[in-house]
Amino acid sequence: MVGRNRIIQGVIGVPLAVGLLLSVGCATRNYRSDYSRQLMSQGEKAVNDAKAGNASQNAQAEMKAAEEKLALAREAYAKDEYDKAGRLAEEASVAAEYAQVRAANEKTRRNAEEMRKNLEVMRQDIERQSQSK
Repeated sequence: MVGRNRIIQGVIGVPLAVGLLLSVGCATRNYRSDYSRQLMSQGEKAVNDAKAGNASQNAQAEMKAAEEKLALAREAYAKDEYDKAGRLAEEASVAAEYAQVRAANEKTRRNAEEMRKNLEVMRQDIERQSQSK
């Protein structure tokens, strides 16, 4: 009786185990695809944030580079080149963040220059007023 139970368990257990392994193997996801898609989403967000921060006006070359890298990432993803797409999307994110910082720096520089000019005008006014007394 014990031998018969083992045979029945083997006859049922082996196909069950094989079927389970096959179903798990078919259900696995392409994690490289998911990861590169996540990186592309981050790249798109970085480019959109930089555009919203007027980087397109104050850091045109940097924004163009970010947009080109993102376009190349999309092309690579469409060709199932997930590693390349992820790398390009990361580069697009970095380029967009750099454009955003560069644009903010340019804006700060212009504000500082304007303040310097205003201070110079104020200084000249004070000198004129002190000379007229």
